[in-house]
Amino acid sequence: MIRTILIDDEAAALNAIEKKLEIYCDGIDILCACDSSKDGLKAIVDHKPDLIFLDIEMPWMNGFELLSCLGDNLDFHVVFVTAYDQYAIQAFKVKAIDYLLKPVDKDDLINCIQRVKSEMQRMDRESLSDLIEEMDTPMHLKKVMIHSTEGIEVLEMQGIIYCEAASNYTYIYTTQDRKIVVSKTLAEIEKILDPKSFIRSHKSYTVNLNQIQRYSSTDGGELVLKNGKNVPVSRRKKDEVLQIITNLN
Repeated sequence: MIRTILIDDEAAALNAIEKKLEIYCDGIDILCACDSSKDGLKAIVDHKPDLIFLDIEMPWMNGFELLSCLGDNLDFHVVFVTAYDQYAIQAFKVKAIDYLLKPVDKDDLINCIQRVKSEMQRMDRESLSDLIEEMDTPMHLKKVMIHSTEGIEVLEMQGIIYCEAASNYTYIYTTQDRKIVVSKTLAEIEKILDPKSFIRSHKSYTVNLNQIQRYSSTDGGELVLKNGKNVPVSRRKKDEVLQIITNLN
């Protein structure tokens, strides 16, 4: 059985594909049907499916953003569902296992499931990671999912002010005046941050470029942030940091 999750904010579309899968497609175990990207994200983490049917256009978080939030946890196959036949289809069709246009035709769905079954042994998790990298658009850099000591959280990327290393943990400071403790190293956290928006100023600090107010030479070099906090700049990083700050202005 192919353990499957359906994600679509349109109730009619969600019900339609669920019924067609049940009627026309053998071997599909529908774990849950989610009517929001937020519920879908949680369902993927909780159930670890083999396959998801994923709508592209959804409020709060679109399909590409949802995949990006999962980071390295892309160990499932994706069928994109869209009402727009020109919505970046050529960019992702060779990486996604399939895509379907709304309203989903039953014959297209049957063929899709046959393709899923034949490809499941061949495709690996790298395919979806490649898809995210090839989508040359900032849409997948808006949000990031982290596993904090309090549970799973989805943060706005630009809402992160800076990150501070603390041995095998990282403290993430946000614009909501929160300090989030994450059981990952700073190097691991940097892998899921947008490299165009964040810079390592010190071995223990990574800073959001949009949150920098100015550079101060006090105490060997510091970045003064918009929230009033000061973050150190190491001697080794000073030239790089100054060059980037100069280009921002």
